[in-house]
Amino acid sequence: MLGEKIKQLRTDNGLTQKDLADKLFVTAQAVSRWENNEVEPSVSTLTELAKIFNVSVSEIVGEELPKPEVVIEKEIVYQESKPVLAVCEQCNKPIYNGNEIVRIKEYDGETKVLCKDCDAKNKEKAHSNNVSYGLAQRKKSFIWSGIISGTLLTIFIICAITGGWDFGMTAFYVGVSIAAFTFSSCLFLKNNFIEDIVITVGSWGYVRFPGLIYTLDLDGIIWLLTVKLAFWIIGLLLATAFFILSVIVGLVVSLFVYPFALAKNIRCPEQTDLI
Repeated sequence: MLGEKIKQLRTDNGLTQKDLADKLFVTAQAVSRWENNEVEPSVSTLTELAKIFNVSVSEIVGEELPKPEVVIEKEIVYQESKPVLAVCEQCNKPIYNGNEIVRIKEYDGETKVLCKDCDAKNKEKAHSNNVSYGLAQRKKSFIWSGIISGTLLTIFIICAITGGWDFGMTAFYVGVSIAAFTFSSCLFLKNNFIEDIVITVGSWGYVRFPGLIYTLDLDGIIWLLTVKLAFWIIGLLLATAFFILSVIVGLVVSLFVYPFALAKNIRCPEQTDLI
């Protein structure tokens, strides 16, 4: 067929589709469509092909020449004259309309060009993944938070039995168990600010101590090591104290945040930090 003959002559002459397209002042897509027998080149184009391949037109098309008056040739010339503005990096489809171009900024700072269809598919897939992730996190929050709070409550009950029942301490134990459930659940749901509170308050305990000036003798080195050790102990105590404080703050605040976080997860499970 005509398309296979053009492809054979092109490859025999060591030309790519782009090379041949440049010689004919058309696009590579036009050459590809000729070779795939989707459309036929015009008579004038066949004449130029014969000159490029140094053969006769009849050798390209056989004994039967295409008719010059073909309406579809006018349509093809109009279509091929439209410039390709971009190529979708996902489906490799040429984009002729600027409104169909979508530019996505990647995490590494690079910009990715997509067509609107691929962008819509990616958004739908991302939404589906986020919904699945949110539902999985809710399930984990029920299971693991129940295990944590149940374990604490069991320990507290054992302590209360061995130490004698006291209403105040019992209420405290129950409150801590409930707070442990809400605190861990908020961390699993990942659609609230409890984790940020814990990290922020805990970071207050990391203090940068000033540099030390010492002499290069035995007393100076002993003094340096002693002060460094003291700074390390103080830093460790501060970090531990603020870590405990951050957990306490998180436990208390989570009692009020958890109902809203759970309702938000039920209503919009895709709204997590995965987005």
